[in-house]
Amino acid sequence: MLLPPDLRLALAPHDTYRQLMAEHVRGSWQRAFERPALLALTIGIAVTLSSAERVPLGLVLMGIPCWSFVPIIQWPTGVIVIGRARGRPTSMPRALELLFAGHLPWSLWILTMIGLSAFTTATLGIPAQILTLIVPAVWTTTILFAFCRTALGCSLAHARRLTAAHQAMTWVVFVVYAVLVSGIGARFLALVGA
Repeated sequence: MLLPPDLRLALAPHDTYRQLMAEHVRGSWQRAFERPALLALTIGIAVTLSSAERVPLGLVLMGIPCWSFVPIIQWPTGVIVIGRARGRPTSMPRALELLFAGHLPWSLWILTMIGLSAFTTATLGIPAQILTLIVPAVWTTTILFAFCRTALGCSLAHARRLTAAHQAMTWVVFVVYAVLVSGIGARFLALVGA
C-alpha cells in the first residue's frame, strides 16, 4: 500500500524527498499556493471547531482568512531559505510545494490540541502545552533538514545552516505573535513598572 506523500515525508523524509525529486515535476505557482491554502483551511476549521464546538460554514469562512497569517508568514521564510540554496535542482514553486508538504507534524499537533479541548474533558495546562511543542518542532526540523539536503541539494553544513535559519525565523515570529496576542508583554511591562 502506497502512503500519501505527506505521510511518507513525515516517516521517511530523506527517502521521500529523493523519490519526489526523481519525478522531475516542474512545479507551478498554483501548486505552490495549494498547500498553504490547505494549511489555512485546516487551521481555520480546527480553530472554529475549538471555539464553537461545531463547524458552521460562516465561521469557517471567517476563520480561514483570520488564520491564513500562519502560511502567509511561512511563505517568505520558505522563499528566503530556498533562495539561499544556490544551484538548487528545482524551481522556486516546486521547492515551496515540497517545503509545505512537510507540514504534517504541525497539522497533527494543531488537530490533537484542538481535539483534546473540543472532544474531551482533558485539560492541559500551559506548561504541558508548551512541552508538547517539542514533538512537532523536532519532527519538523528533521523534515526540513531532509528538504534542504535532498530537495535543495545543499551540502551537509549548508543544510544545517538553512535549517537553523528557517527554524530561528519561524520561532521568533511565533514568540512575538504569542507575546502580542497573550498580552504577556504588557503584563511584564506593568510588573516592572514601565
